[in-house]
Amino acid sequence: MNNMFSSTAVTRTENGSTIIATVNNGIIIENDGNRTFSFPIINNQIRDLKCVGSTIYGVGDNGIFIKSRNEGKDWNIKQFPTKASVWSVCCNAKGLVVAHGDKVIYISTNYGETWKIISPFKVNKPPSIRSLCLHGNTLFIGTKIHPINGGIWMLDLRTFKITRVKTESDKMISSMLVNNDLLITVSGSCRGRNGVVEYASIKSLYEENGLWNQCNSTISNGSYLDICAHNGIVYTSSSQNDSGYSTVSRVYLESQLIVPCDYVKGHGWRICNENENYIVAGQYETRFFEKDSKRVC
Repeated sequence: MNNMFSSTAVTRTENGSTIIATVNNGIIIENDGNRTFSFPIINNQIRDLKCVGSTIYGVGDNGIFIKSRNEGKDWNIKQFPTKASVWSVCCNAKGLVVAHGDKVIYISTNYGETWKIISPFKVNKPPSIRSLCLHGNTLFIGTKIHPINGGIWMLDLRTFKITRVKTESDKMISSMLVNNDLLITVSGSCRGRNGVVEYASIKSLYEENGLWNQCNSTISNGSYLDICAHNGIVYTSSSQNDSGYSTVSRVYLESQLIVPCDYVKGHGWRICNENENYIVAGQYETRFFEKDSKRVC
């Protein structure tokens, strides 16, 4: 299979289709090896895709927001009031959608039809936002590198009370997810070699001091860029190394190990998996791995 097309985001629908945001071919729907081009090429790259039910949400550069209510067959395009790149969107089945600008949060309770703008940080020098993770009525906000107010903030969407639950001064929080009542985070700095995968129990984060656990890897990465999980199987993708390749790794939380298993040319922007099968949206190639068929593209 030809996989030499660059992509920036990927998600899976409930019927098993894969939605891929490419750089030069718009959005592609792939199902059982068959590809459909479902969205025209646009100037702004899509940086994140999320699916719940038959609805798909996407966000990207210059505040772009896209939505499909029929698993990618038709799309609507809107614009947030920002020129910033929107790196993260999260949602639930009840119509709640959350995205971000540079330092603000956009909240919709009607499937992205209308939005409320929230300035969550009550500090003098608010950080820029890089990632979001929704867990019930709690929104976890990961920041870009900020020497004073960087890290992970926890926002109650009912009261808008905000608390910092992790402090970082030299790493961006690239991506987060909740799996088995654990908040798993990936972070780092592309200029260094300090990429980290960490996790904490959700319960501990509501206490005064959350207990964070760090996973260990046999190789160093400048930054882990994304993390995904399905049926308890966790994968992460990284920024590219000095040779121009990023790493795909399996994360074993029970043994706190990060085990490299594959490589992708350029940054591994996004990854999603179904059990041990995964797809990586990479800077210069889109990587498909299917264990059962022994197919690695």
